[in-house]
Amino acid sequence: MPTASSAACCNWSRRSRLLMVVEALNHNELELKGAYPEVAPLVRLRHIARQLRLFKPRVSRSDQAGNLLTRYRGRGMNFEEVRYYQPGDDVRSIDWRVTARTGKTHTKLFQEERERPVVILLDLRSPMFFGSQKAFKSVAACSIAAALSWAGLQHGDRIGALIFDDNDVNTVRPRRSHHAVLAAIHGMVESASALDSPIPANGSQALSTLLEEARRVARPGSAVFLISDCHDLDQSCEQALYSLTRHADLQVLRVTDPLEQQLPDQAVTISDGQRRTFLGKGNQGLRQIFARHQEEMRENAAQLCRRLRLPLLDFDNTQPVVPRLLATYGDRQPAPGRRHP
Repeated sequence: MPTASSAACCNWSRRSRLLMVVEALNHNELELKGAYPEVAPLVRLRHIARQLRLFKPRVSRSDQAGNLLTRYRGRGMNFEEVRYYQPGDDVRSIDWRVTARTGKTHTKLFQEERERPVVILLDLRSPMFFGSQKAFKSVAACSIAAALSWAGLQHGDRIGALIFDDNDVNTVRPRRSHHAVLAAIHGMVESASALDSPIPANGSQALSTLLEEARRVARPGSAVFLISDCHDLDQSCEQALYSLTRHADLQVLRVTDPLEQQLPDQAVTISDGQRRTFLGKGNQGLRQIFARHQEEMRENAAQLCRRLRLPLLDFDNTQPVVPRLLATYGDRQPAPGRRHP
C-alpha cells in the first residue's frame, strides 16, 4: 500500500518531468535559425538570464561596487574579521562588544562587494557566414553573445561589446544598463545582416586586431568572452592574448560547423554564393587532406589556449544553443528558501 511519502515523491517526480517538458518547449522557442539573426529573438534570450551564472564569486580587481568580493579594507557587505584598532581606522567600525570584553579597542573589517565588467568580443567576419544545418555560425554566435550579455546584466555587472567585422570594430562601452545590451544586440544584428559570403571580397582584418582592441577597452578585472570560429586563433594572436589575460579573465567560445571538420562521404555541390563546384564521391584523398588540415587548425588553437591556461568551450552551430549554455553556465543551486520533498 503506497505511503504518504511515496505519493509525495511520485507527485514531485511528475511535476519535475512536466517542468522539464515546459522548459524544453520554452528553450526551443528561444533558438535562432537561418542565415541572419533578428533583434526580437535575441531580446527574448533575457528569459534564461536568471539561470546563467558567468562566474563564481571571487576576489575582484575592479574598483566599481557590485557583486564580487575584493580585499579592499573598509565598510562593505560581508564581515571578514576583527583586529586591534589602528590609527586612521573608521571609528564607526569599532566592535564595542569585543572592546569591552578584552579591554582593548578592536575594529571590524569587511569585504566589499564590487562589480565585474563583462566584455563580449564577437567575431562577425565573413567566415562566420556559413552553416550546413539550422543556423549559420554568425547566428549562433549572436545568440551566445546576447544570452551572456543578459546574464551579466541580471547579476548587476556592466556590459560592453566589441563587434568585429571584416573592416571595422563596433565598440559598445561597458554600462550597467539594458540600453548597453540593446545597443550590442542592434550592433550585432546590423553587422551580421551585412554578411553575404563566407569569403571576404577585399580581405579581412586579423583576429589579433580584435584582441589588441579588447586590451584597450577591457578594464582590470573584466570578464572577457571571445566568441568566434577561431579559424585564425594561432601564434599571431599569442602576444595579444597574453597581454589581455594579464589583467582580465578571458574565455574562448568556439563556434564551428561539423561540415568544416569532415566533408560528407556522398557527392556534394559546394558554393560560396558566387561560384559552384562538384565534389565527387570517389575523391577520398581530398576529403582526408581537408580533415587533417581542419584538425591541425583546431588543435593549434587548443594548444594555444592550454599554454595560456584559457578555457576553450566548443559550440556546434547545428545544435541548440540554449541547452549548451545552461550546461556550461547554468546555476545549479536551488533558489533561496526552496525546499524539496
